[in-house]
Amino acid sequence: IDAYDKPAAKWGHPAIAVSDHGVVQSFPDADHAAHKHKIKMLYGVEANVVNDSVNIVENPQPLDLKKATYVVFDIETTGLSITRNNITELAAVKMCEGKELDRYTTFVNPHEKIPYHIQQLTNITDEMVKDAPDLEPVLEEFVEFVGDSVLVAHNARFDMGFIQASLTKLGKPVLPNPSLDTLELARLLFPSMKNHRLNTLADKYKVLLESHHRAVDDTVALGGILNGLLADAEKLKNITRLERLNDYVGNDLSNVRPFHCGIYALNPAGKKNLYKLISMSHTEYYKRVPCIPKSKLEEHRDGLLVISGCERGEFFEAVLNKTTEEAMEVAQFYDVLEIQPLTMYMHLVDKGFVASPEDLRDVVRKICEIGEQMNKPVIATGNVHYLEPRDKLFRDITIHGITGFSPLKDQRKPDAHFRTTDEMLAEFEFLGAEKALEVVVTNTVALAERFEEYPLFPSELFTPIIEGADEEIRNTCYNTAKSIYGEELPEVVVARLEKELAPIIKYGFSANYLISERLVKKSNQDGYLVGSRGSVGSSVVATFLGISEVNPLPAHYICVNPECRHSEWFLDGSVPSGFDLPDKDCPNCGGKLRGEGQDIPFETFLGFKGDKVPDIDLNFSGEYQPNAHNFTKTMFGPDNVFRAGTIGTVAEKTAFGFTKKYEEHHQKRWRGAEVGRLAA
Repeated sequence: IDAYDKPAAKWGHPAIAVSDHGVVQSFPDADHAAHKHKIKMLYGVEANVVNDSVNIVENPQPLDLKKATYVVFDIETTGLSITRNNITELAAVKMCEGKELDRYTTFVNPHEKIPYHIQQLTNITDEMVKDAPDLEPVLEEFVEFVGDSVLVAHNARFDMGFIQASLTKLGKPVLPNPSLDTLELARLLFPSMKNHRLNTLADKYKVLLESHHRAVDDTVALGGILNGLLADAEKLKNITRLERLNDYVGNDLSNVRPFHCGIYALNPAGKKNLYKLISMSHTEYYKRVPCIPKSKLEEHRDGLLVISGCERGEFFEAVLNKTTEEAMEVAQFYDVLEIQPLTMYMHLVDKGFVASPEDLRDVVRKICEIGEQMNKPVIATGNVHYLEPRDKLFRDITIHGITGFSPLKDQRKPDAHFRTTDEMLAEFEFLGAEKALEVVVTNTVALAERFEEYPLFPSELFTPIIEGADEEIRNTCYNTAKSIYGEELPEVVVARLEKELAPIIKYGFSANYLISERLVKKSNQDGYLVGSRGSVGSSVVATFLGISEVNPLPAHYICVNPECRHSEWFLDGSVPSGFDLPDKDCPNCGGKLRGEGQDIPFETFLGFKGDKVPDIDLNFSGEYQPNAHNFTKTMFGPDNVFRAGTIGTVAEKTAFGFTKKYEEHHQKRWRGAEVGRLAA
């Protein structure tokens, strides 16, 4: 991100937006770069959003699934756009109780040439449709054929969309019938299937599909598939009524296709909500990619700005394939509508989804018109993926290095470098100079001004909270010290305790210590030893709390007689370890003196200012680990505890890998540590 901030600041841009794909990993670098180059950073994500309210049946009515009359239908068209393409074939089968009652099939004259790739797909040629009836009489016959039946189609939103849009265009009322989508029903019943295409379902239900992508053959096959799906709906979900088919909508998102949109944090509240959504997308809703349910985005929308996104966004697809009214309905969800240079969309022409670059320009014009009608700002974004035009090669290499399937491998790669303002204005000159200036400069600058400047990271530390922790840690340490050294504590003990307690309490670390103290105490009570390791051994507070076995005070003698507690100290550093002191009798009571103290400075643990966050490493028995984890949940509640990693250090994991060899090494190390502690 630093590479983009530098030229942006040099060119005089007031702000720049970062949009990671599904994550926020660039944010720390972006924050640093923004301060370095003195440019306003807008933090966001290009999210994978899933619509968790896609119905299986539209306009549901109270009907028995077994007894209802169905009209299973399919259409073939000259393309995917409702507004720019036309129907070439319509076929329908009327069914009741699994039996065919009637059949309707006809070609339709589209009054346009059928694109070559559509001819290859459907085997319908211009010759076959040139003498076919026009659409209007065909639709009149189809409406009469349907009557009050339930309409059924595979991906019904497409087929129903074409039928309803065609009726509207001809000035006729739309069909009010219930419409059942077999694609969504199959996704509900069989979420683990690799795909739910018509041919896949035909294989599953042993239905003959002679000529896929011909309306008449697809319709006959779909009738057989419908019978199987309705039987399984009762068997697997106990659904016997048409109006109950939507009961499970949103419960399983594993087969819902995600769409893209931009989500940006306007203020600190938005930043918090963005982080919540990112966490949800990687934990609760991860389906091949991190996904955000649309309902959750709506629920956590405070402080967020939602932008319609690229050509893989639902709004762009609606403009491309639906009526203006339907596209405006989709646009209601978004705060800002986005357009990009035409190169970003050209793969749609290559694949035949759009007839020509001019049609793409019409789509962009239509987005601008919708923005004007709905009073929503339209912004032109660069969709920048690399800095210089010559860097395109590196992105191509990266894309083709992706393991497994990626749609980017098989399509024309757009020119996605960081364009100058003049280059961006040139990209949108087909809108007219005034409109191009508005979407490239005016609206983007105004939008950037809506963002607050807020710190990405808090300056203060958020430590765990245990009520009365400061007082408890002080009392426990002093009581333990007195049980060892007597009621009149030696000055060296008091001085060291106060030196440690002051920063621990000041910086809010008391709870960190108490968590470890309670975990160790619980393990010991249950009969399992716990060993501490690392620099925590330099903290006498940890020693007096029972966390560490190491006494970091200067070397000294201490009388083992609990009635005596006489001590002798070596404060000049002449004795590095109290364990090296020779045996000696107590001059006070004649009892035995024990050598203690390792003379380790507290700074080793919390630094010279005592403000380093405590890193207390504890070795629990392998058997007892789950109990320790669960006890942490008991202390703080399961929703407030997160297991952040596995056992062992990063160095060990790097050296051994996540392999059986590493696990064996780890078990040996732990067994050795326990034997060592038992011996001591």
